[in-house]
Amino acid sequence: MLTSAATSEISLPRALRVARPTHLIVPLVIIEVTVPGTSSASGRRALHAALGDDLRLYVVTIDKQHERMTFRIEVTSRTLDDVIGLLTTALDRATLGRAQTTVIRRPRDY
Repeated sequence: MLTSAATSEISLPRALRVARPTHLIVPLVIIEVTVPGTSSASGRRALHAALGDDLRLYVVTIDKQHERMTFRIEVTSRTLDDVIGLLTTALDRATLGRAQTTVIRRPRDY
């Protein structure tokens, strides 16, 4: 005996389903900053004070002859204009080098 079952749910084809994004797209700014001195401690403190927790910081070169140091910094969740503005106000004798912007994907918190 065959029985028909009626359901109130209609299944949509896979192509018509709206997928929720599983990742957030976050801006990433990468820039080189040269500051005077041969100790990274003061430069690190100034950069962390200016850019906060969104900063990843790497020492690229230490030039003892000319007494300067170059950092490669990566800053998330800020635009290039924001980063340059913060750097120029926080570091009065810094030289800004090559900069690039991109995006990264972070898992979404549900």
